[in-house]
Amino acid sequence: MAKKIEYPNESVWSYRSFLNEIDLSIPPNDLELGDGTIKLFISDNGEISGTIGTDGEWSLELKGKILDTKPLGMEITGTGYNKAGDKEAFWEYGYNIYYLPKVPGGKFQANVLSGSVVRLKDHPSMDGTSIHKAGEVATCYAVDLSKPA
Repeated sequence: MAKKIEYPNESVWSYRSFLNEIDLSIPPNDLELGDGTIKLFISDNGEISGTIGTDGEWSLELKGKILDTKPLGMEITGTGYNKAGDKEAFWEYGYNIYYLPKVPGGKFQANVLSGSVVRLKDHPSMDGTSIHKAGEVATCYAVDLSKPA
């Protein structure tokens, strides 16, 4: 049975992901893979459902489970059809994210999730001019909007 967690109902998170490039000369804006809002519902038995996306731009349905790890983690798959030029394309992403512990002595600390996201299937870019390849991994984090610091 999954471990009971602090978020047994709906929570809303501000999300960002960044490509794992080591070249410090690349401007931060050029490293962003995605941003949006995550809406999570976590049942008492640790099943996860929800959405991630940016209104009017892109959206994925989320399904997953709580992991019995320390720190407590989540394994989530996001799927959906999104704009690809004048057509739509199927997107599929995997997320392994963890609740970050609070730093001793810190004040006004937000609730934060952090981990990795991987593109599980190739899909066209939103403008339809290129292909985003499966296997690309980025670092992601999300800040809880429903429980601000």
